[in-house]
Amino acid sequence: MAPNSSQAAGAPRSGWLAAAAGLAGVVLGAVAVMLGTHARPAPSVPVPVPTIVLEAAATPTLTDAVARTRATVVSLRTPTRAGAGVIVEAAGWVVTNMHVVADVATAGDDAPAIRARFANGREVAATVVVADRDEDLAVLRLDGDPGEVFEAAVMGDSSELQVGTSVFAIGNPHGLSHSVSSGIISAVDRPGGTAANVPLLQLDASINVGNSGGPLFTLDGRLVGLVAARDRAAEGIAFALPVDHVRGFLRAVTGAGGRRSGALGIRLELDRVLPTEVTALGYRSGLAVASVTPQAAAEQAGLIDGDVIVEVRGARLDAMAQADEPAALGQWFVDSVRATFPGERLELGVVRDGVVRRHSVEMGAASERDQVFIDAEVVLGVRLDRDANLPTITDAIAERGLGRYGNVLRGAVVLGLLGREAADIDGLGVLLGELRAVVRSGRGDLIAWIRLRDGAGRDSVLPISVH
Repeated sequence: MAPNSSQAAGAPRSGWLAAAAGLAGVVLGAVAVMLGTHARPAPSVPVPVPTIVLEAAATPTLTDAVARTRATVVSLRTPTRAGAGVIVEAAGWVVTNMHVVADVATAGDDAPAIRARFANGREVAATVVVADRDEDLAVLRLDGDPGEVFEAAVMGDSSELQVGTSVFAIGNPHGLSHSVSSGIISAVDRPGGTAANVPLLQLDASINVGNSGGPLFTLDGRLVGLVAARDRAAEGIAFALPVDHVRGFLRAVTGAGGRRSGALGIRLELDRVLPTEVTALGYRSGLAVASVTPQAAAEQAGLIDGDVIVEVRGARLDAMAQADEPAALGQWFVDSVRATFPGERLELGVVRDGVVRRHSVEMGAASERDQVFIDAEVVLGVRLDRDANLPTITDAIAERGLGRYGNVLRGAVVLGLLGREAADIDGLGVLLGELRAVVRSGRGDLIAWIRLRDGAGRDSVLPISVH
């Protein structure tokens, strides 16, 4: 049937309007017939009216979504703590917050049992496989029947979440197993509350003690986050780790090479005066890109030398607390990049040729050699000479580790750690990786002894507290 004149003029074509137009056509047609009886005879054959059939789009409901996802959630209980977790692999791998199982994860060989309870009331034991204090994440293995296949959650994409998206959480608040609470995404990329400073999703769902570690789902049943915390000073404000970061963590702890820091592949020029093309757009702070590493994540995303980064994850850099201190702002950005996992996406806004351009960067992984220098800063609190084959200290940059001794160690070479020799940068990297794993496991404070040789050739052994 040809469109009528109103349709040709671009009138709305939604289903209910189409149905209303069809109904109006029937009524008006009847009126015309009635009015026409005084002037001319009615047609002998009735004109058939076409039937309009509307098919309503299937809208996912909370009830359906809960029914599809409940079996993937377990309530967790240790001797002193309660929380929840979500099955992410059919062999029985569960991810949760580390603080939910911290008393077990840090107990060593005498670790007490963890009980995992399903929605149908079944209980099985669970064992901690990986625990990371900085990320506040842990991976458990369910002790099911031999060869048992568990129902696992379908992972979504948290980078595509928008403010206002309907979500729901399933948890164990106050021991009330598999309780459901619903709400919306109130904000994305809130400053992180974990030691790794991971940006969080903000929710308005009702979250209580025991919800920690439980999943956050969308109405189509996809896992988009892991409930991590609530604001104790406010009602209706809660936070979740985005699933993209959780996915990166799982990939890092199960893949070869261990945990690698995120890498962008750029060099910043912190002492550069902000170009007028940037200030003309209303920005008063930015980070100038001095150079981009060929084939690295930044180049693949379209960044070039001379770009000025003015926004990170949608937040303006001139709104940061460090906005007026280029060195502090640069360090914040470096820490944010390192906190990502390879494969995560980092949204950047850059000014180029007087225009703000948006780039979504899929993060790369730090090389083995770069990871040594990163670990030296994070674990030992010192910066090493990147041009030397021997691990040579150039600066103390923090109060932790060797950093607490200050720059009196400048020029010293690290010879050994944990009672073992470090012949070169690569050898130190292996030892730092082992120490980093112990630190991130959260097994209390640790005293480590480091052997050094100063510029005059004198050897010494210094203790450091690692926590």
